[in-house]
Amino acid sequence: MEKSDEKFLDKFFKHPWPVVIVIGLLTVFFALQLPRAQLDNNNYRFVPSNDEARKVSTYIDDTFGSSSFVLVGLERKYGTVFDGEFINLIRKYIEQIEDIEIVGDINSIVSSDYIAGVGDSIVVEKLVPDDFSGTPGEIAQLKERILSWDMYKKSLISDDFTATQVLVPLEIDADDAGRPEVIDSFIRIRDIAREMFDGQAIVYVTGLPVISATINEAVRADLVLMVPLVILVVLLILFFSFRRLTPVILPLLTVLVAVIWSMGAMPLFDIKLSVISTVLPVILVAVGSAYGIHVVTHYIEDMSIKTGLNKDEHRELVVALLRKIGKAVFLAALTTFVGFSSFCFTSVLPIREFGYFSSFGVLASFIVAVTLIPSLLLIRGPKAIRNLSGNKKQADSSGSADSQDALSGLMADVFMAIARKRRFVIFITAVVALISVYGVSKVVIDNIFVEYFRSTTDISRSDRFIREKFGGSKIVSIVAQADSPEILLRPESLGAMDSLNAYLEQRVPEVGKVMGFTDLVKRINQVFNVDESPDGIKAQAPSSAGGDSFGFGFGGEEAGAADDFGFGDFGFDSPETETAAALRTDLSAEDLIALLEKAASSGDNRSLSGDELIRKLEKLLNYRGMSYYEIPTDPERYGKTSSEELQRLVANYLVLLSGNISSYSNDPLEPTAIKTTVQLRALGEADTNRAIGEINQFVKNEFPEDIKITVGGSALVEASLNRLVVQSQLSSVIISLLLVFLIIAISNHSVAAGIIGIAPLTISILINFAVMGFLGIKLNIGTSMVASVSVGIGIDYTIHYIEAYKREYRATGGTGDFLRRTFTTSGKAILINAVSVGAGFAVLILSQFNMLRDLGLLIALTMGTSALVSLTVIPVLLLFFKPKFIGVKL
Repeated sequence: MEKSDEKFLDKFFKHPWPVVIVIGLLTVFFALQLPRAQLDNNNYRFVPSNDEARKVSTYIDDTFGSSSFVLVGLERKYGTVFDGEFINLIRKYIEQIEDIEIVGDINSIVSSDYIAGVGDSIVVEKLVPDDFSGTPGEIAQLKERILSWDMYKKSLISDDFTATQVLVPLEIDADDAGRPEVIDSFIRIRDIAREMFDGQAIVYVTGLPVISATINEAVRADLVLMVPLVILVVLLILFFSFRRLTPVILPLLTVLVAVIWSMGAMPLFDIKLSVISTVLPVILVAVGSAYGIHVVTHYIEDMSIKTGLNKDEHRELVVALLRKIGKAVFLAALTTFVGFSSFCFTSVLPIREFGYFSSFGVLASFIVAVTLIPSLLLIRGPKAIRNLSGNKKQADSSGSADSQDALSGLMADVFMAIARKRRFVIFITAVVALISVYGVSKVVIDNIFVEYFRSTTDISRSDRFIREKFGGSKIVSIVAQADSPEILLRPESLGAMDSLNAYLEQRVPEVGKVMGFTDLVKRINQVFNVDESPDGIKAQAPSSAGGDSFGFGFGGEEAGAADDFGFGDFGFDSPETETAAALRTDLSAEDLIALLEKAASSGDNRSLSGDELIRKLEKLLNYRGMSYYEIPTDPERYGKTSSEELQRLVANYLVLLSGNISSYSNDPLEPTAIKTTVQLRALGEADTNRAIGEINQFVKNEFPEDIKITVGGSALVEASLNRLVVQSQLSSVIISLLLVFLIIAISNHSVAAGIIGIAPLTISILINFAVMGFLGIKLNIGTSMVASVSVGIGIDYTIHYIEAYKREYRATGGTGDFLRRTFTTSGKAILINAVSVGAGFAVLILSQFNMLRDLGLLIALTMGTSALVSLTVIPVLLLFFKPKFIGVKL
């Protein structure tokens, strides 16, 4: 340092109390902000609003209504859902939760509407009547109604009849799923279900708002557990390393102040905590202690040599200490700051916010370490630091710290032996690098929100239940758009959409359930053709009778009850026409076999299930209109002469559906956009991408050119997040390595210094990704931070070793035991810091989040590899290349 800097330090620390008071007041100020902290883990917040998948999802929600659902699954432990008492309990449950302010129209087995065709009329009534008492006859009728339409299948009831689903829509924007009032609403929905169905059914609750709420609960639990635990771990490590009270307390005090400052700054700037923020206190406690450790370690060494100091001499010792290690500590803090600042350039908002406040925390840790610790040491005075047994640490007659620390000497001997094996070290390093490159190729990139949690948690079990019993919890929305209703409602347009739906459900294994606008059209078509021949409708002359040209009428007052045609709000039965639609009873054995063979041959393959065979028979015989459960595309089959007549037929159907069908159509009578909802059983991005690829390929090959298809939904937002995570990983690593290279190169006036400085970091990063690849640890929003965090922290070891090497080299001219003295003075501090930081991060193993557990393990690993590479590879590189910057005093 220059003399002006020395004078500044001497004046600055001449009066240490003001420093302590100012830092204390700032700490109190930030601490007062902590009660205002809020949590928001809505997954949509992770993706920027200008992202294409996010914009498409917003458009779909704005056009067809919110896609934010709480899915409540109810599984009967004994028996089926067709139980009168259980069904009435569901009714009571819905009556309670529908009063919650943001809850929309609930879809369930008891709240859905039921449409029946009676002659030429349509009658709408409740699927479960208000006077339902649960008699065997009523149960049988309900079961028959539910089974009459495949749209109910895996949406309201499971295939084995043991489970049902209550879909609770929340009238909110996707961006608001993490708001406190939304979380409170979910908690009420969940708690009421658990209380009401206790002993009657197992309750499973999932959905995006549920995941947000569960993450919030887990974040609180993690903060309560892990912050005290990481403090305890660092405390124990410092205690066993120094066995003195002062060097234990002072570094810990430094990081506690930094944690309060950084966490208090978040609510001050109205930044909400996320799952990533959970790591912030752990990182600052683990990382920030390094600066205090180095200050205290060198202070103990200097005090052990010089005894009997007066107050002024003691202040000169402290100032000289800061001059000696100030550059190394500053560079270590600066490079850590740069490593964390690299996150500020990512598009993933929680990671960017983490970058802002972790950088601020590192800066605070450095400032407090080089101001508060020296001030407290000066206030304490030139007293000898005693160990816990009360004995002073005495220096020997040579004044060498080497002889006073057997552990430091042992470490120096081990690393000296390694440094002598230069060729072997270079060979092993090359082998490790090559193996790591192969491991990197096996890394899987995926960011599955439900996989944040352990498989035994309620949210994981609930999501697994919905995937196994119903269609799945991951949503893809397919929107067909046209310039006019006439184009969109053409038979070929609707036929293409329906063919896509059938293809996805029958041929794409990742798809669990498909339902949409065409299902509604097909259902109405079925209802009004119950009495027709399965071979087609004969052309008829126009009638002057009442009704319209299509012969449709309305079923009196009950017809007006069709006020909600949302998801799952349809059913069909027609007792009045059941006799006409019944199967023939005069079939001979030969006729029956022929009929069965014809039904079997009409399938896509010979392996028809019993249910599929029954459906084929129903179509052959037009049982309850099943031959007409289709989009009308053939004019001759419907007694028409042109596609335009079929289009008008469909338009007339929409009059009958002119209730609330906004979840599938942007206009009840003249739609220019219609929607199909695809539920995926898939978890990972690879499965999701396969399903999306199948959709896009089908659209390319089968859809008319004047129909625009837009694919969006939560599944694509997740896929977009995966892409952003990869971009964030690449950009943050490159930026952090580049900036660290520049800092080391500029501070040493040597490009060689920059190259040597980032060499161990590059090796550590390669090892990190190799371990991820070999162990199957996915690259996600949490583990994507490992590399840059490792750069920010691991560079400390490199800088401290290079500075110690330069200091000892210049002191001896590169002769004698300078290398051993380098290991003696720096080796212990580096290893203590690596163990302290690694153990601090290892606390994350106890997190409720899988990704934070992996993050803790990986950072603990990289701390070890960074420290070992710094103490093995760097000495070999410096001895082998003998760069000029080592011997040149700047």
